[in-house]
Amino acid sequence: MRKKLSQAVARSTVTDARDIVIVDTQIPGFEFRVRRSGTKIWTYRYRNPEGRQRRYIMGRFPGVSATAARRLALTLAVEVANGCDVQEKKKAARAEGIRKREGTLRNFIEARYRAWALDQLKSGKYQLERIEADFRTWFDKPMTDLNAWLLEGWRQRQKEAGNQPVTINRAVQRLHALLARAVEWKVLERHPFSGLKPLRHDKSGRVRYLSADEETLLREALLGREAKLREARDRFNAWRTARGRHALPRRAEEFVDYLRPVVLVARNTGLRRGEILQLEWKDVDLDGKWITVSGAIAKNGQTRRVPLNAEAVAILQAWRQFRSRRASAARVFPGSDGEGLQRIDKAWRSLIEIADITMVLRYAHMSPDRLAMAVERVARAAEPAPNPPTPQPPGSGADGASPTPP
Repeated sequence: MRKKLSQAVARSTVTDARDIVIVDTQIPGFEFRVRRSGTKIWTYRYRNPEGRQRRYIMGRFPGVSATAARRLALTLAVEVANGCDVQEKKKAARAEGIRKREGTLRNFIEARYRAWALDQLKSGKYQLERIEADFRTWFDKPMTDLNAWLLEGWRQRQKEAGNQPVTINRAVQRLHALLARAVEWKVLERHPFSGLKPLRHDKSGRVRYLSADEETLLREALLGREAKLREARDRFNAWRTARGRHALPRRAEEFVDYLRPVVLVARNTGLRRGEILQLEWKDVDLDGKWITVSGAIAKNGQTRRVPLNAEAVAILQAWRQFRSRRASAARVFPGSDGEGLQRIDKAWRSLIEIADITMVLRYAHMSPDRLAMAVERVARAAEPAPNPPTPQPPGSGADGASPTPP
């Protein structure tokens, strides 16, 4: 259908069965479309320099009047005649608007990345917290200003502050992943750290095992830390009582907080930090002496079963009783919001200061021979005995437990 497009034509054209297209008789490509839904749209149809037919949406009626649409169609016709692909120009302008609106790290995180990270990443909350902690001074800087030279200076300052290459690489990896999303979502044209290589480090030395002396120091430090916290609570209560205030509950229970059970569970099972902090009670079988690490929280994405020795079972039983007097939660080690703990760095560092030893944050997993012994003991305990078991002397370890606590 061809007509001279006007306000009256746009107002009077209706449809109830099919889409209608009216082509203007004066400006080639100037069209008015009425969809079956009743939506009325001004469009401009043209061929780009490669000869492909494109359609430029100029706006909806009555928001855009016939006069305004005709004026825009004339402008577009001139640009097309000069070799411009007006649709691509429109896309570029929209992308530039997004870059200006979300161009800083802070704006990009709040506008897009935060919601995505919390929904898609297993440790999204922790990742966001670490990005802000590590790169807070860059948050109001345009992402287009970030470059490899700027990052190299940051890495050098981190090394001078005593941070290890693996820790620095992990921080850079978080930021690198964020910026990769910005490129994918057209907020950035290119990745500012493209081609940047991670710092070299001894990958085989990332996990080491504690010596007997170090383990003794670790266990003494765990108990010593709790003793200090109990003493601090008693002193604080004395201060409150002297001023006529109510005293807080005394810390007289098995545990003061989560740190000792977390460390000892890690020590006896070899589970990674993230696996422990995201562990749920439904995956803990204290009767069968197993923990099921689901693929959703495992680093390699594969579900596996991990045996529990006697100390691990005792710790988890005591911890569950300790937690049940406070609040029920699906997570074994819940945070204040009931979800899993995100970070224990501060508590861990205070423990290491007390122990006065150097240990990695991954808890220095159980050594291979001791883990193999634990697996063998649990498996042996689970097998049905063909004959009545022979009585064993106390502390022999026949029931799957170590003769003496490790």
